[in-house]
Amino acid sequence: MIYKSFNLSLIIRLVICFLTAIGLGYFVTTHAWDATALCIIFLIIMVWNIIYFVNSVNRKISFFFDAVRNEDTTLHFPENIAGKSLKELHRGFNRVNALISDIKIRNERNEKFFGEIMEHSATGLVAVDEHDYIVMVNESALRFMGLPHISHLHLLKQKNSELFEVMEQIAPGQSRTLKSIDGEELKVISLKVKRFQFGENKYRIYSMSDIKTEIEENELDSWQKLIRVMTHEIMNSIAPITSLSNTLRRFFTENNEPIIAKEITQKDIVQTIQGLDVIEQQGKSLLHFVDSYRKLAKIPKPNFKPIVVSTWLDNVKLLMSNNIAEENVELKIIVPKIDLSFIGDERLLTQVLINLLNNSIEALKATESRKIEIKVADSSDGGIKITITDNGPGISTDDLEKIFIPFYTTKENGSGIGLSLARQIMRLHKGTITARSIPGKYTTFAMIF
Repeated sequence: MIYKSFNLSLIIRLVICFLTAIGLGYFVTTHAWDATALCIIFLIIMVWNIIYFVNSVNRKISFFFDAVRNEDTTLHFPENIAGKSLKELHRGFNRVNALISDIKIRNERNEKFFGEIMEHSATGLVAVDEHDYIVMVNESALRFMGLPHISHLHLLKQKNSELFEVMEQIAPGQSRTLKSIDGEELKVISLKVKRFQFGENKYRIYSMSDIKTEIEENELDSWQKLIRVMTHEIMNSIAPITSLSNTLRRFFTENNEPIIAKEITQKDIVQTIQGLDVIEQQGKSLLHFVDSYRKLAKIPKPNFKPIVVSTWLDNVKLLMSNNIAEENVELKIIVPKIDLSFIGDERLLTQVLINLLNNSIEALKATESRKIEIKVADSSDGGIKITITDNGPGISTDDLEKIFIPFYTTKENGSGIGLSLARQIMRLHKGTITARSIPGKYTTFAMIF
């Protein structure tokens, strides 16, 4: 609308100038010098008016954009003026200015709102630019750092060198933990980092949270589960021994006094031997349980070396070939790149993988078309993910929550330490092992490095 009004006003002025120029030419040819002089004066006035009209609009537009550039939202153009085009222009400027002012107010409110949330967050947040200058930090982060304020990340090196080194070395997607003393209180800090780009600038935002309480609760829960399982196993072994010992004792005592040798019958001797055999078996079972616990508690320190994934998986397949053939299982291995490698202890990780494969093979005993797939892919944080999937009967939701608990087993003759041992080995590799299952369809274990 403003554009049309401006054009119309300009066209009218140009038409008047054109008509005046025609009149000037006519009066010159007829030698009407008085009229010629008047036309020249009028033409000069019209040209000056056109220049002034165009420049006045340009000046207003320039003035308006200068105000926008300087974030001046107090500018107001008068709307009660003559000239429809200028009135529309002023009105349009004022509407745009009001919109910019409203957006600015909303942005300031949002910034203050999120600033308050950040400031009162229990999680420490630190934003650092590509030159390690601190552009944003909240009170929780300063408390974790042990500093009243900070302007550059390298200033942290003097106060807390351990935290500084972790912040320098940690990569996006990783999570590192370290201990910190806050007064007399020990804190266990979980540190994460995220990289992002805002406009042309690149930033790193660190998050710090105290997970000591969470760790203590998880440890307590794990200990309670472990104690329940151990108590169950020990009682299952001790109770029959105690009962049987009491029975055997009655064969050779009467009124708590030993009987004489001639009263001992052949039947008593046979039953005693049978009872001692049972005691021996239960004792061996208890020793096996203790030995399993010792294995779980004393995992050798990993010897880290480069592992070529394809070669390693082929070696494991060769080790398992007899068992796979006997159980008529189809084993498929998918590796995206033949030269894919990572750092780890091949001996310990082979133990984990063989245990998972044996579990899958045993789970497939009641399945007709037995299939196991080992697939290697990139994990979400840029590492390596190895999945072992079988098409067996699956694991129930209740059991899935407990399978990594030491000594918990659903097998009749299982020790219950295989998956617990696997999880500990993966933790030594700074990795994780997870399981998911849909009963009746499949079970997948994932080793994530």
